[in-house]
Amino acid sequence: MIIRLFFAVVVLYGIYRFVKLVQSKPPEERRGYYMTLLIGLGAAALVLLSITGRVPLIAGIIGGALPFVRQLALKYIYHRIGTSKQKDSAEKAQPTASAMPMNKAQALSTLGLQAGASKEEIISAHRKLMQKFHPDRGGNDFLASQINHAKDTLLDDNIA
Repeated sequence: MIIRLFFAVVVLYGIYRFVKLVQSKPPEERRGYYMTLLIGLGAAALVLLSITGRVPLIAGIIGGALPFVRQLALKYIYHRIGTSKQKDSAEKAQPTASAMPMNKAQALSTLGLQAGASKEEIISAHRKLMQKFHPDRGGNDFLASQINHAKDTLLDDNIA
């Protein structure tokens, strides 16, 4: 009996601290925290009921997994929404690298070369940087286009 009473006091204190934490958050964010609390309490209740034998074990397992599934699903949805918004805003906000003028000094700096670099050095530096910053390897489109633009600028200057 004492153990159950102690457990109940600990749970109530945890809920009290959580509510105090949520009260310090901006009003727009509070709803999400309260939903997390509600789902977490429901899941904990299902697990507790399944441990005591009042609910089938599978219901306890499913109930215990609900908060984690909810968090993963929300993160996935927010990531998908955020990525599409970022792509739209990036396409509108940033001009392409080829539209921005780049002089020889900027191109040399981008590729990490010294003045008077040969065609082979330019191509080698471009290849190394593209292997590192290519969008398929974790880089982004803007950096890759800057590197390509720098190579084109330097090779055009070498030909002329």
